[in-house]
Amino acid sequence: MLMKKATIILLGLFFCTGAFAQFNNQLCKPNEEIVFAFQVKNQKWVSVCKEMKGNYIVYRFGTKSKIEMQYPANLDSTSWQQFTFQGYMRGGGKQNAAMRFGYLNFYNNDVRYEVLDLWNSEDDKEECGVSVNLKTKTIEMKGNLKSRRGSLVDLIYEEKN
Repeated sequence: MLMKKATIILLGLFFCTGAFAQFNNQLCKPNEEIVFAFQVKNQKWVSVCKEMKGNYIVYRFGTKSKIEMQYPANLDSTSWQQFTFQGYMRGGGKQNAAMRFGYLNFYNNDVRYEVLDLWNSEDDKEECGVSVNLKTKTIEMKGNLKSRRGSLVDLIYEEKN
């Protein structure tokens, strides 16, 4: 009887943890890599992930145990056309006013989302966050720089149509 209970408990733990093992802390699946991710004030993550072979790109918001938003819903090659990316990078240090900026925009149900990744060498200021533009107001969520992973500027090298 004790062995049967132990087996049931172990199976329960296996299936419970399996549900959460689907995503890493930055909300990417095992077959995806982080393009850009950061935590916001409420300990939730804003994440942009892409499939390892570049088959799709996806935005997720939430926690490892509860994805509150995923865009787009269909993870296929058409996902690249659902986003607009703007970015620029210039090296050369302070003497050349080195900088990096990247913006990733998309619309979901008439709401505009803009993920930003900014840095300039002149004042060595970095910023990351997401702006959610509703018809009547804009919600700004600043990212925690210490939690920041990846860079939106890496999307410059993606050639998707």
